[in-house]
Amino acid sequence: MIIENDIQPRTRSPFIRLTLTGIMLACALPLLSTTAARATEQGSNKYNILFFILDDIGADQLNVSNPVGKALGTLPVTPTIDAIAAQGVNFTNCWAMSECSPSRVAFFTGRYPTRTGVGAPLVPEETLPQSQCSPFEWTTPTVLKAANYESVLFGKFHLAHNDFNPQGPANLVPNSLGFTNFNGTLFGAPPPIDVTLAGQLSAEKIRYSCGFPVEGNGPAICACLFKGGADGGNECTPGVDALECLAAGGVPLVTPSGDPILDCNSPDAVAAAQLVAKNWDVWNGYYVWPRTINLNGVAIPATDDELNYTRVHADVDQADLAIEFINEQNNKKMGRNWMCTVSFSSGHDPWQQPPEAGVNSPWPALLPYGCGDQVGIDGATALAVERQVCDRMIESLDSQINRVLFQSGLAHLSTDGSLVIDAPDTLIVVIGDNGSFLNTVKFPFSPKRSKGTIYQTGVCVPLVMAGGPTVAPGRAVDSMVNCVDLFQLWGEVAGIDVQTAKPAGRQLDCFSMLPYLTTAEPAPIRTYNFAEFTQPHLMVEATGGPGTVAGPCLLANGSICTDTILATKDFCEGQGGTWMGKVDGVEGGYASCCELAAAVPDGDSINLILWPTQCTITNGRWKLVQKFAYGETEVTCPTAIDPDNPVHALEFYDLADCPFANQLFGRGIDNDGCNMLKDTGDPAKDLAHHPVARAAYEALNEQLLTLRPSLVPITGDVTMDGNVNGEDLVALLGFWNGPSVADFNNDAETNSADLAIMIGAWSPNTP
Repeated sequence: MIIENDIQPRTRSPFIRLTLTGIMLACALPLLSTTAARATEQGSNKYNILFFILDDIGADQLNVSNPVGKALGTLPVTPTIDAIAAQGVNFTNCWAMSECSPSRVAFFTGRYPTRTGVGAPLVPEETLPQSQCSPFEWTTPTVLKAANYESVLFGKFHLAHNDFNPQGPANLVPNSLGFTNFNGTLFGAPPPIDVTLAGQLSAEKIRYSCGFPVEGNGPAICACLFKGGADGGNECTPGVDALECLAAGGVPLVTPSGDPILDCNSPDAVAAAQLVAKNWDVWNGYYVWPRTINLNGVAIPATDDELNYTRVHADVDQADLAIEFINEQNNKKMGRNWMCTVSFSSGHDPWQQPPEAGVNSPWPALLPYGCGDQVGIDGATALAVERQVCDRMIESLDSQINRVLFQSGLAHLSTDGSLVIDAPDTLIVVIGDNGSFLNTVKFPFSPKRSKGTIYQTGVCVPLVMAGGPTVAPGRAVDSMVNCVDLFQLWGEVAGIDVQTAKPAGRQLDCFSMLPYLTTAEPAPIRTYNFAEFTQPHLMVEATGGPGTVAGPCLLANGSICTDTILATKDFCEGQGGTWMGKVDGVEGGYASCCELAAAVPDGDSINLILWPTQCTITNGRWKLVQKFAYGETEVTCPTAIDPDNPVHALEFYDLADCPFANQLFGRGIDNDGCNMLKDTGDPAKDLAHHPVARAAYEALNEQLLTLRPSLVPITGDVTMDGNVNGEDLVALLGFWNGPSVADFNNDAETNSADLAIMIGAWSPNTP
């Protein structure tokens, strides 16, 4: 991989030219299932697929999905996404799951989280294989292989990772799930921002929260150090904008007190360069991060304990890789279709200033230039700074999408400079993977019911499409769609009926989406929508025994408690939370959010608990919510405020009667005030005088009662074919003595205990 830097000193004007050349090799993708060969061709028209995933960007963030924010002018400026919607289809009623990994697995399997086992975000060094995407899943790359497609993914993966995963030696997890080429990160988020500037400053007193020096209301001018000069040493360029230095792969030099250094030859510069030389590989948010590469079944590097440390902004890198891949496919002219997934890193914390060249809005003159808490920025101001940086990151993403479309020939510029989509052979899709996170949420959506919850703010995501088979562009489709439906769409545009071609015994949850593109006035297809969050299987629980994972983490100044999503002290604090559980197994702290909520005074501020199991179902207007504690069928959680009135397991909403329904496509924000079961939690009592609502509740509850049992996988069915037979036995024996998807008792070891469970469930003739 080559990064060319063309650096000129003195000014802050854009001067960086980044040329990223990735290694792209074409090869045959081995089938994970022979069933794909039975694919049913639906016609001769096949379309390439360009799939953009936005991380932690919910419906609240974009003009296409938040009319209230658009009218107020409080949203990021995103002309490219707006253009895709204006020249294609804007899906205004799309649900994803409330966390990234469940949605991402759903994109590529068409199955709800309970079926796949991936119901919560993957936690590094914690999540066991049975809560990662199984190698026996029938994934989109496998489906498309039957139609002669090349499938690649650039950026964030997070369907699975190599921790505890027998498919992960040599970091080959993406290849094991069917992606021919993967170039990106297996981590769930960018690494922390390096506030030490590669060892030049102390981390105890943060002077520069963005990982580069600031002066006044913008990046400082500094000497910029680069690794690997012509003589094998380091090179220094004087008078460089600090942000542009970082974006070009360099490190801005500062004195021990943090003052910018201008002259490369000064004693201060020499001393600073010596410190930096010892810390070149310190991660720094989006600018210095660990890369994993899979090329046709070969990992680069080829060992588990090595990573490529990449010094280029992650989103720029991901866009560059996509441009190179698409142009390479176009140049080959081999008649082979492709699916290119660009899974951007931005949107997710840590929030870090992106390269200025891709930002559409100027930094507010009255707001300190930063990325969060630092010397001179108080807590309230730091929150405003983080929100502004998040907006700039979204604008930068929009610019990267623009670059991909324009530089790969899928769009051109009109005479007025606007983007015109020109992709008759390629379907372009942009979606958010879940709701926005806490403090970044835009009005009128609810920050305290955001990512990690199954409320509207947590599951409503933007979805726009253009190009390919789209007719009557500029339409808004308000029919219900779900992130699992994309799996069927991928098959439809490749001429494959996934419902017919699926392996025997495989249950799919996806519905057709193609009619929404090919019909000017399509009829609704879904009659209900569903989302869920389920408890993950973690190493800490396997090694410490049931219940040891329980430890409350407080978010949003103590008003939100979770004892499942942020299951460890490090992970909790890494997300800005306060850990209230045990530390290193030592007694003390609280075992659960319920225990904390019942305590005085610690639990007084808690007004929302994120339960280990949450699900929700809607018919488009009425919405039913169910919540469950660990292994329980109903929630009973007394609070310090009112011990006799426990938290209710059921909630029910008339979205048409919730706040801002008239402005948000007829579905308002399901805040607690419009919960129709808030009085007792008993539908028979709370809905007694609302016959229409009671009938809607009963219909949704019946649908949920039918759906939930059907989602539970068959115990012992490792290969997911609906039977427990010799194929499952062979799979189990192949995983012997290690963690695996055949670890049925969740003790992090596949052994005789799991074999006994399989034998007890033996059912070779199960339909």
